[in-house]
Amino acid sequence: MTTTLPAASFFKRVLDQRPFPLYGQWELTCRCNLHCVMCYTDPFNTPEKIRQELSTTEILRILNEMADEGCLKLILTGGEPLLRHDFFDIYEAAHRRGLLLTLFTNGTLLTEHVADHLAQFLPERVEISLHGMSPSVFERVSDKKGSLEPCLRAILFLIDRKIPVTLKSTAMTLNEEEVLAVKKWANDLSAEGHDVRFRLSEEMRPRLDGREDVFRFALSPERLQNMESQDLELAAAKKREAESLDAFACPSGLHSFHIDAYGQLQLCSGNRRAGYDLRKGSFREGFYKAIPTFPCRFKIATASET
Repeated sequence: MTTTLPAASFFKRVLDQRPFPLYGQWELTCRCNLHCVMCYTDPFNTPEKIRQELSTTEILRILNEMADEGCLKLILTGGEPLLRHDFFDIYEAAHRRGLLLTLFTNGTLLTEHVADHLAQFLPERVEISLHGMSPSVFERVSDKKGSLEPCLRAILFLIDRKIPVTLKSTAMTLNEEEVLAVKKWANDLSAEGHDVRFRLSEEMRPRLDGREDVFRFALSPERLQNMESQDLELAAAKKREAESLDAFACPSGLHSFHIDAYGQLQLCSGNRRAGYDLRKGSFREGFYKAIPTFPCRFKIATASET
């Protein structure tokens, strides 16, 4: 049964800094058809780990509990979420519950049929990882021949259906010469009247199995600064980010949450030090009782749920 939280009550809880599951990120699977060199979930892209992932029934039950608690926004990510045979069962169920949905995808499996389906159940946004504009650079990152062309096609499929798109690039030694070209294409598409944005991701994190080999591709601060200095918008965004650090308070566990492919409710995708098993308990119990006890150096104090 769908529940509605009165607007006044919702904003009072937010302003009071009381816990409220405003938005979440759900890692539906670690399965992926690519093996991007910096991907932290790729070590779990194995048949054994995939067999341990949540079933459709489990996901739909957790999804309904989450919606019952008033969650408004949800990011569906992976791995590659489109590899789940039940992806649209999950997506449509979330859409029917009134959640604003964002899909993170590598785009290579996003066909015209998939784009039509998304247009029928419109997401808030689709974010596609585009780490280069030439096959040679893109394939250095994706580790798969022929992966750029279907990614570019997917972007055009979405644009043709007026689905909002964000193109995002992780800046690395492997693609630093083409990151600004990706941004320029996004800007050109936007100038043509399409809802297309660009997002630069500088963050690299250890893999889920603990390996830190990804950092061999990280750009030095000097090289990052040099790249950003070539684009006024990037430079301005970097300045705004630096100015906001003093006021930064992480919303994880207060207004946001993360669920991994195995049903562990966590503070965020970057903090998996503790988890609550949603296979054994409810979303409400996990969010209001377990998450406030999880360690995080950014977390601010919250009032306990009554």
